[in-house]
Amino acid sequence: MRIPGPFERTLWQFVWGRNPLTLGIIAVLPHPRVDRPIFILGSPRSGTSVFSRLFGQHPQLANWSEGHCLFDPMYFSRTTEHRWTDEDASWIGSRRLRANVGYFTKYMRFRQRLPICRFTNKLPRNTLRVPYLLKAFPDAQFVHIIRDGRAVVRSMIRAVERQSKQDRVLGAFARPPGWQDYYQKDPYEAHSRQWVGIESTVQQDLAAIPADRIFRTRYEEFIIRTRGIMKDVCEQFGLRTDDKAINRWPEHLENRNVKWSRECSPEQIETMRAWLTPLLIEYGYVQDVDWPVPNPDDKVGMTQNQATTSSDPAAGTAEKPTTPVPAASDT
Repeated sequence: MRIPGPFERTLWQFVWGRNPLTLGIIAVLPHPRVDRPIFILGSPRSGTSVFSRLFGQHPQLANWSEGHCLFDPMYFSRTTEHRWTDEDASWIGSRRLRANVGYFTKYMRFRQRLPICRFTNKLPRNTLRVPYLLKAFPDAQFVHIIRDGRAVVRSMIRAVERQSKQDRVLGAFARPPGWQDYYQKDPYEAHSRQWVGIESTVQQDLAAIPADRIFRTRYEEFIIRTRGIMKDVCEQFGLRTDDKAINRWPEHLENRNVKWSRECSPEQIETMRAWLTPLLIEYGYVQDVDWPVPNPDDKVGMTQNQATTSSDPAAGTAEKPTTPVPAASDT
């Protein structure tokens, strides 16, 4: 695989990647058909970035993540709604997506000299836009990554602090329906309600799609059984699973999933408890409202049983046993 140099990356960004004019012109051209694109869904800070980065290394995939201006010409607006349905999908908007995705896939096949025939994308806002995506790509497939909401909330707040995004609405992360009611609240309440809103929306949308087009995994299992999860996705979605394709992925990744228990104050934990508990119970992360705060020295962060048991009977993936391993990276 050839790695682009600095000049090529800059040219890509300005000529195509973030140029609305180019993206619009390509929409009117005859374009190749896009075969079952794979969209990676999940709340911000839930592991979608590391998943997409690794998954995009598959020799049959063209990976265009994030693709901000490709999917949302008004991406940088601070007031637009991030929730889109099929009613928001205009004819020209859908064609704009299909044409650019089709040409990008064809371009990557030529540039990388690999048998690339499928497209994949990760953009957290697309987690709120499944009906919109299906309007443009009726045969789309979806990977839904779920992570412990307590770790997600702490990670979002840490990212806002580190990147000095306190002046951005909800840290510029995906805004689910109803965000106007709480975005000015205490950060732990605001981001807790944000996570619940995102997960509730995507679960509702995915419930209307056949299970064989959805692959769900927990971040906690993915970091323990990275190569195994990747192979499971490829088998379900019709991608190559030979050793040459699979062995490019590591056996496992590092886990820092319980750092929140060390970094959050008792008051902050109680705020999260008030808003996150029902969904944490539904996802199997806790058993009841009086869940204990885990020991931050616990490198795995979930028991083997929790990491491999899905609370959703329509999970679309055959769960497999995991093997705990030493820890390594937060996303």
